Amino acid sequence: MKTKIYRIALLIVFVILQSGCSDSFLNKYPTTSVAAGTFWTSESDVEMGIAGCYSKLKGDYLTWTRSTLDGAVDNGYCKGYYNANYNLQTGTLDADNCSIQSALYSAAYKGIAACNVFLANFKKAGLATAKANVYEAEAKFLRAFYYFELAQRWGGVVIYKEVPSNIDGLKIAKSTEEEVYSFIKEDLDFAVSNLPDNVYSSGHAVKTSALALQARIALFRSKWDDVVTATNAIISSGEYSLATNLRSCFIHQEGQLTCPEILFSVKYLSTSDGCQLETDYGSEVCLFRESGLVPTKDLIDEYETGDLRLTNWYFYSPDMGTFTRSDGYVYAGCETLYTYYGLIKYAAIWDNQLYQSAMRSIITGHDFVIFRLSEIYLMYAEAMVEKGGGTTTDANALKYVNAIRTRANVAAYSTLTRENIRKERRREMAMEGLRYFDVQRWKIGSTLTGKIIFGSNKITWNDKFYRWPFSRSEMDINTNLVQNEGY
Repeated sequence: MKTKIYRIALLIVFVILQSGCSDSFLNKYPTTSVAAGTFWTSESDVEMGIAGCYSKLKGDYLTWTRSTLDGAVDNGYCKGYYNANYNLQTGTLDADNCSIQSALYSAAYKGIAACNVFLANFKKAGLATAKANVYEAEAKFLRAFYYFELAQRWGGVVIYKEVPSNIDGLKIAKSTEEEVYSFIKEDLDFAVSNLPDNVYSSGHAVKTSALALQARIALFRSKWDDVVTATNAIISSGEYSLATNLRSCFIHQEGQLTCPEILFSVKYLSTSDGCQLETDYGSEVCLFRESGLVPTKDLIDEYETGDLRLTNWYFYSPDMGTFTRSDGYVYAGCETLYTYYGLIKYAAIWDNQLYQSAMRSIITGHDFVIFRLSEIYLMYAEAMVEKGGGTTTDANALKYVNAIRTRANVAAYSTLTRENIRKERRREMAMEGLRYFDVQRWKIGSTLTGKIIFGSNKITWNDKFYRWPFSRSEMDINTNLVQNEGY
């Protein structure tokens, strides 16, 4: 009975961490009564604890909702819940209207807090060293992931390496960007050395998951040799291959659970009590039926004639509301598609029973993919292009990019240039929440100004958007926090 009570108490702690509060510091400052008690006495307790760390991946804009960040640049337009992305597109983002940015900031720190509680307490269970190292590696992989989510948007942020003893311990100055990345590296190095060297499948991170995060961080920081090293380690493992079906990586009903392309994902259920927002709606409702994220014509025009990604991931709707499947099946339940295009990359369109007029009938609980092999291929190829000064004929780079293009039914390249690898990355990774960071690291924001979003609405880029603002409320609470330049 006591064990059951302690487990319930721990769940309450994690719910508190996830629920949010007017004082955002409570998202970073966990209740420690369970941590100081007798909960951490068995491996089942440790398993529950690490599950709490993974559960924070389902925070705002960390998983499937991160796709809407493509609607902050030139890939898409967001309405409804996610219209605040329009602030960035139209050059009006500031410290007072940064609701999406603030939500992600809070979500990442909730994850960090959960990891810190876990790392401070899991060894009390007295597990064998090898087993304990795996659990520690999982928590450190997740903490590194959460910190990278912050660093790539804000640069230097506040580092909490352990659970503060009181709320005042949270009111500290931010570390430099280099210090944040140094801390991330420590966690990831441990994760790579201690995570299981198995193919990813269960939702628990494995060695290749951590290598993928290392590669993405190195790419973001233009450390090309490190990109090559990490991607080569993943590819040479022989554990992954491109899926033959362009939709199986994203759609539960179309083979996602056995997709050989996935290196790490966030697991969801298809029932109403386990769907993607843990309430009663998810990507199918928000992104498809409610048209919460729609592609721009500018994105659609990037695809070449005959590219299968066009028909597998998007649709054209002349009446701005009807989706007509390739076999003639008509679904008329989409809300206004302002760009005349819709997104089906995350929609199980071939399951007729799901597509009724009622909103809640299309909850499918797809896992959200964080890392997949095609991105690894593209990262390797981009690194080789940059190492070559803007072009490469490296055999492996060509092999990997052409495998992606062959799957999409478009012609192979004989040489890779900076321009075509960037275009290929935009096409392949579209609507997966990565486009903003590509614009950011390539410093091409100025080329977005004047692009049509929809109708007569155009993008207005401001270079200060290469960093996001800390919210006014966050700065009011932590008076030691210094605002990013331009805000």
